Amino acid sequence: MAEAQSMDDDYTAVTIATIVCVSIIIIAYFLLSNIGQVVSEKSGSFSNSSELALLYRIICFAFCSYAIIYMFRCGPANMHVVLLKDNEELLIHPVGVQRFVTFSSWTLLTCTAYFLSAIINQLQLIFEFSTITWLPSLQTILFCMSISMAFLTATVVRYIILPDMVKNKNPHSHMFLYHEQIMHNFAAIFLGFDLLLNRPELSAEFAIFGLLIGIVYLTFAYLLAYFGPGYFVYSFLHPQPKIAPLFATGLALCIALFYLGLWLITQLGNSLLWLQLVIITAWLLLIVQFRIKENGIETN
Repeated sequence: MAEAQSMDDDYTAVTIATIVCVSIIIIAYFLLSNIGQVVSEKSGSFSNSSELALLYRIICFAFCSYAIIYMFRCGPANMHVVLLKDNEELLIHPVGVQRFVTFSSWTLLTCTAYFLSAIINQLQLIFEFSTITWLPSLQTILFCMSISMAFLTATVVRYIILPDMVKNKNPHSHMFLYHEQIMHNFAAIFLGFDLLLNRPELSAEFAIFGLLIGIVYLTFAYLLAYFGPGYFVYSFLHPQPKIAPLFATGLALCIALFYLGLWLITQLGNSLLWLQLVIITAWLLLIVQFRIKENGIETN
């Protein structure tokens, strides 16, 4: 009887089926819509011949690149994971490439890739050559993914992860190391001001790229748990609880919603650029977190 009850409470099949269904919907959208054409048409607005914009992007790329290097060099990390087998928490100490399994690290990698693509594309524009013709479209996609991921990451870290660590009296000083600051705070800042500086022509349809990267990360997380070391980096990704299907797809949906929020701000137009600056700055101030104190989290 207990075993039957346990099977009834296991929503693994439902969770995986939900992820598969959402994946099929996304693939169908890409096949049936003209999203590729829209990306190609809008990608020109992401190009900028301004030397100031190029310098800004080089600086951002340098900070992000060093954060990746730092992650390889700073020694073992402290990571609380949840085992697939018994849904119990475990503290592990990953090193090297093992550290790049978190959504935050994916945010850093995507952000770095965006600035690299933007720099190369801008150099192509400045020196009037176009060896890599598909690069503007890739830059557009990476921007839409990275800025929504960065804003979501900063929000979740400040309002969920850090308060939970303080509540459970878990050590959290490591959350404010250099690479953590870039992943959790500066990625959003860099991309937010890149949006204001370059004023690209965003489209609401590009929210699909938020869904896409969310589903790709979920797929990676499940492959890691089932065919890798056997754990989830985040407890809400475990497929067994009843709420798991909602949490799993909710991650992808949240990325898309954050993108739509940023897209709405850009709809104010260039004549209200000052208002865009105020809104994005206020948004950033609400989600970034730079300092801590012994008895809790200190606001900026």
